[in-house]
Order: sequence, then C-alpha cells, then structure tokens
Amino acid sequence: MSSYDRDATEKTQVLIVGGGLVGLSTAMFLANQGIASQLIERHPGTAIHPRAMGFTPRTMELFRGAGIEEAIRRIEPPIPQGNQVLLVESLMGQEFDRFQENVDSLFIDASSPVHGSAIAQDLLEPVLRTRAEELGADLHFGTELVTFEQDEEGITATVRERVSQRTPTIRARYMVAADGSQSAIRKQLGIGQHGTGSMGHFISAIFEADLMKVFRERQVVMCFLSNEQVAIGSLVPYPGSTGRGDIFRLDMGYDPEEETLADYPEQRCLSLIRAATGIPDLKITLKATLTWEMNALVADRWQQGNIFLVGDAARTQPPSGGLGANTGIAEAHNLAWKLAAVLRGEAGRALLVTYDAERRPVADYTAEQMALLSQQRHSEGSSGITVNIRDVNTGYRYETGAFVHEEGDEQLPLALSPEAWRGEPGTYFPHLVLAQEDRAISTHDLIGSHFVLFAGPDGRRWKEAAQHVKETLHIELASYQVGGEAGDLIESENRFCETCGITSTGAVLIRPDGFIGWRSKSLGESVQQEQNVLMGAISTMLAR
Repeated sequence: MSSYDRDATEKTQVLIVGGGLVGLSTAMFLANQGIASQLIERHPGTAIHPRAMGFTPRTMELFRGAGIEEAIRRIEPPIPQGNQVLLVESLMGQEFDRFQENVDSLFIDASSPVHGSAIAQDLLEPVLRTRAEELGADLHFGTELVTFEQDEEGITATVRERVSQRTPTIRARYMVAADGSQSAIRKQLGIGQHGTGSMGHFISAIFEADLMKVFRERQVVMCFLSNEQVAIGSLVPYPGSTGRGDIFRLDMGYDPEEETLADYPEQRCLSLIRAATGIPDLKITLKATLTWEMNALVADRWQQGNIFLVGDAARTQPPSGGLGANTGIAEAHNLAWKLAAVLRGEAGRALLVTYDAERRPVADYTAEQMALLSQQRHSEGSSGITVNIRDVNTGYRYETGAFVHEEGDEQLPLALSPEAWRGEPGTYFPHLVLAQEDRAISTHDLIGSHFVLFAGPDGRRWKEAAQHVKETLHIELASYQVGGEAGDLIESENRFCETCGITSTGAVLIRPDGFIGWRSKSLGESVQQEQNVLMGAISTMLAR
C-alpha cells in the first residue's frame, strides 16, 4: 500500500474515490490506456467477504484486454453447469418450484470467445489491485475523502489517511465517484435518483459450513426458501479457491421498523441457518452479519462538471440476474477509454458527455428488468419469468452517443438477442472466428485500446483511407481486410459481411470498447471521398 509522504498537494490526472470492484476496475482500465490515476479507499484493504459472484463472458473479455484473464483462471472455482434456481422449504427439504432461468448463459455464450467466471468478489479484487498497480495506478487504502471542490479545470480534494491522520491535498483533472450506493459525492452534488425504491430490507449471514456437496447433488446454484423460521430468504454458495474454503450467504427479509441487526445475535443466526439448510446439527462458523436494502435506483445524471459517477454510485439494481457488478465494470470501461482519449489530446471534452448519454439509458433498462425479475421470483414463481438475462447483458445498443447515426436507427429497439443485430452503430461488435497467419483468432482479440477498422474482402481501399486518417489525426487506428485474395484475415464461414450488414466492399469501425461506431455498406465513389467519410466519422466520435 502506498502512502503520502507529507501534507502536500499531490497531482494526478484522475482521482478515483472508492476501491471496490468498480473503482479498482476503473484504475486498471485507465492505467491500461496509459493514464495515471490515484485511488483512495477508506477500508484498509480489498473485500474480506464475498458479495458479487458470477462474471459474464463480456466482462471477462474486458478483463482479458487488461491482461488479467489468466490470473483469474488460476484461482477461480469451476463454473457451475446445469444448475437450477429453486424455491424450496429448505436446502434439504421440499421443492415448491424451479425458475426457468438459463444459468449456464451467464457463463457460456457463443457470442464471446471466452467463458465467464464464477470467481467471487473477495478473490477478484486482489487480482484487480495487483494489475492496476503493475500498470502504474497509485492506490491508497485506509484513506478517505474529506472535502472536494471543483472548478473549470479540475478537482481539488482533501483526503485523510486514517492511521496517520495526515491530510494531503490532491489536485486532479477529473474525479470518478465509485463510492457505493450511499455515495457521499453524489449527495453533495445534489444529484437525485429515480426508479423503484425500497423492495425489501435484508440481513445477510455469511458463514462457513460443509454444504457444497449438497448444492452439487441437488444441482442448485442458489435457492429461495420459505419455512416457519425463515419466512423469506435465499441461500447462495461461494465456492472456495486458493486462500479460502467454501462460504455461504443466507439473506433473510426483516422489517427495520421492528428489528435491528442487534436482534440477530450469533445463536439466533446459527438457528436460522440450520432451518434454511434443513440440517439441525450442521457445524457452522459465522463470519459476519450485515444489513442491506434492495432497490432499483438510477442517478438523474452521471456527470457534473469534471466528476463522474460509476457503479452503485450511479445505479443500484436487485441482485437477481447477477448483473450488478458486471454492469458497473462495463460503465468503468466505457468511461475509461473516453477519459483517456481526452487526456491524451485525441478527443474533445464533449466526448465525455456521451458517457451519461450511453450508459444511463442502459442502466434504466437493466435496473427495470432486474426489478421485474426479482418481483416475479418472489410473487409468481417460474410462470412469471419473462426476463432474458443474456439479452439484457449483451444485446443492448446505445441510442445516442459517440457513434455515427444511420437513417432510421431511432426506430430500433433498445435490446435484442445479440445474434439479431446486423452491424448497427451503437451495438457490440460480434465475435467471429477468423484465421491470421495460420492461427485462429477472434475479432474481439484484435480490439484493444484503440480504434479498429474491418473492411470486406473487396474493400481494401478502406484500409488505405484508414492509414491516411491515422496519419492526419495522429491517433492509433488499426485496419484489417477480412477475406479476399490479399486479405489480412481469412474467413472460412463467409459470415463477416452478413453479420456486419455490409457488402463485400464495405467496412465497419470499432471503438476501443468494442462497440461499432460507424459503418459504410460499400465503397465510396473515390479514394478521396472514402478518406473524407472516414475522417468525418472518427472526428464525430471523438468530438473533434
């Protein structure tokens, strides 16, 4: 852990407040783009208890791009497959219903070159921290934000090291608020929230026990339960890995007007856990108890001057569907490449406005869908399940933002099955398996921290235009011809043009975050026109 040498003014490009999953991801993504940041976190270290678990293929693509996929694979537990979400009397007791949810799709998706991960938050955060520091991020745990002010040119913040009580000042160009659902920064800025308010209050009992064999034998990934002792509850396993054993979490509904955490001493929690599992003599080690409130609230705006909200500070949603952390990490990645482009002088500051324009409508949609899923789980059972988690997570499009609109795209829906899109700007670029120098490669593996142009088998002139634009605008821009006699990439299934909605002479331009920013369905009338069109498209996306 780094520390401040004295009570003096420190300078950084980006100050990140909050060192959980999303804050650490923001620091890592920025550092991967060569942008210096300082992160402060009031707790002395990373998470000591599991919370979020289940990271989708898309999230793992982002982690792969930042160079941590292998580190995650070394410590992750096996992916649960063929598991059900059940409504039961207890883990060992009678089954009342099973929810018609495709749990496998959370981890395995044909539209991605990688599979998801069942790693839990307490195991993942140290990986993020290590990688962020390797890339040059300056992380300060045990440090809290005291005050902040902003002007047109940046942020001046006073922070406090909780052990030494030193109070250095930090001057940053931008500040990212990753300080959780009760975000003090959001409240100080006077930013309100909208959505579905309280959907229930819960007490979580986190414990160790020998239960994983029972979950596997019943093929249960989690279960909702109801009996005389636990009227409303759920039981979730966190499989162990390097450094810790299996951990479980029992969530129980309670009325905060009638009870507090003090009404749940250890012996009562142990009794409730045994009632939830249906094993009267179960040996239990209680690790912690805590309270939380379920809601689906989205901040009314995600940017105020030079300050941006990410993660739970920007939006909260029910844990149903397991998309909360995944959504926050996607937000961090979207913001990071835009901050990097502006700080490197490649883009105008107006690019930063598109963070709110793109991500907030997606958050409204996701929070709404997860609230619906949660309500249906608790009130109607499997017959009411209509939410497709995969489509919510991977099939959305940006309605406005840093891309070039096409005629009629205002009539497109916000979300579809990922396979239904055909290269529309604002959607995620599809995964296709190609060949490069006799080795198989995914289109996603060619996308990184810069723009990438893919041209059809007869669209080589787009590559020439891309080289001209690269030299003129002084930006990183890679280009590939897919198919054709002189192609850089070989395609065996001849799906590229159809999937991207272009002819053999067309091209698509992919942003650093993997979203389609522009396409031309065919060549222009001349090389000059193609250069001008591509120049205009990138200039539009970068607000130049």
